[in-house]
Amino acid sequence: MNEDTQQEKLSVQKDDKTIEEIHKQVNIGGPAQAITDPGRRVRQAIVVIHGIGEQRPMDTLRGFVDAVLGDNHKGESKYRSKPDAMNELFEMRCLQMPSDHQTCEPLTDFYEYYWAHHMQGSRYSQVTSWLLGLMMRSPQMIPQAIKPAYFLSWSLVFIVAGLWAWGLYSAGTGTSSFTKGVWQQKWLFASGALIAFLQWLGSHFLLGYVADAARYLTPSPDNIEARNKIRSEGINLLRTLHSSGKYRRIVIVGHSLGSVIGYDIIRNLWVDLRKPVNVYPRKQSELKNFEQEAQTVDEGEVTPAKIEMFQQCQHRLWQEFIEVGIPWLITDFITLGSPLAHAQLLMADDPVDFKHKKEQYEYPCCPPDDGDKQYYSQHYQFNLDGENVIRNVFIPHHGAPFSCTRWTNMYFPYRRLILGDLIGGPLNGVFGKGIRDIAVVPSTGKFLDGTLASHVRYWTCGKGANTVPADVKPSLETLRKFLRIDFLRGKSSKVRPGGIVEQ
Repeated sequence: MNEDTQQEKLSVQKDDKTIEEIHKQVNIGGPAQAITDPGRRVRQAIVVIHGIGEQRPMDTLRGFVDAVLGDNHKGESKYRSKPDAMNELFEMRCLQMPSDHQTCEPLTDFYEYYWAHHMQGSRYSQVTSWLLGLMMRSPQMIPQAIKPAYFLSWSLVFIVAGLWAWGLYSAGTGTSSFTKGVWQQKWLFASGALIAFLQWLGSHFLLGYVADAARYLTPSPDNIEARNKIRSEGINLLRTLHSSGKYRRIVIVGHSLGSVIGYDIIRNLWVDLRKPVNVYPRKQSELKNFEQEAQTVDEGEVTPAKIEMFQQCQHRLWQEFIEVGIPWLITDFITLGSPLAHAQLLMADDPVDFKHKKEQYEYPCCPPDDGDKQYYSQHYQFNLDGENVIRNVFIPHHGAPFSCTRWTNMYFPYRRLILGDLIGGPLNGVFGKGIRDIAVVPSTGKFLDGTLASHVRYWTCGKGANTVPADVKPSLETLRKFLRIDFLRGKSSKVRPGGIVEQ
């Protein structure tokens, strides 16, 4: 038994005698009292973060909520639109789903974190320099899943370079590109049409879509301001949701580049919200259990059963943190078509650099990627009957947001150059073995939705495919399942700071 364990045991023995008295002495104060009020009904928040492209406010959120909730048997909408008091943008609304105790679904508020307006004014140079930088990486650094696209890109570069060289040679020697003049005129017309098409493609696709990823994923001086605004406004939204006192639980859903933004929000917000504001000392047995479960999931082959046990342990630890007084409400992080699957290429100089950043907690993993303890002891002083009493509380370190936040990742498997989602992919092993990876197919069952267009089909409504592999699930049904909207099922919705549980 090490020194920390002995210290915890002694502290717990004392706490058992005085814990109720300490709770009476602690001054709860404004927001915390609203949270612990047993008369308040349970409410949860789901925050959707859109992906790349010239998105319009609320378009992503309305499509998402329409698909996830659907219509009731009367064909009426299952939600209402209300003013968004949590967001800084007046363009935004809160879509609220009333509670339904028959299905164990509490009052649910859907929010959209909108960030596209910070990416206006992109330049071709920002996109081309980023793309060339990726292509100049050695093949060993390219993730296996996207190597076919990598080599195809280089093949196209060589073909275009060859055509340019042929054109320059023909112009220099006076040799006609075609044997007949009529074909040469058609070639000139086709060249003009091709140039016009490339200009349209560049302005709409490169500057409208690829530029978002290029600028957010590149920490160059001309991108820092936009990156900082996107992260700070997202953190402010989540901080406001936490401090409002309205919610028992928050879920973050990130699509495409929105998943990277959600990841950045979580890792930065955790630094401030991992410590108790009002402390309730108690025996923290789930923290020890989590370390054992994390070691189990890291050893050997990852199986669905292991992931399920691990995520149950994460949720119990989250409940324990709430009881201790840690104000962290984010229970689930759901990523859809996430480029985090290629993080070693997009977020680091090379695989070694990516590994070091994970080991140094710059990129938190699930579970935390280290062999050390995932917490430390913090002393708190209380005034009990005029006498100062010191109690210990174990606090998770700054690199452990996914100790109590479940991470579920959905992706369309990419294959044969044009089938599946090129951008997304598995995350288990990239950011830890505790992530639940789920391979899905578009719920519409249409062939075109199974091509590269699948990247924007994660919550598209429609009937499932007639024949799908046993280990592949329809995307919309899977998304509904792991949003876990039925939060009233079980005891987790009744847990309060101090271990108070509603009956």
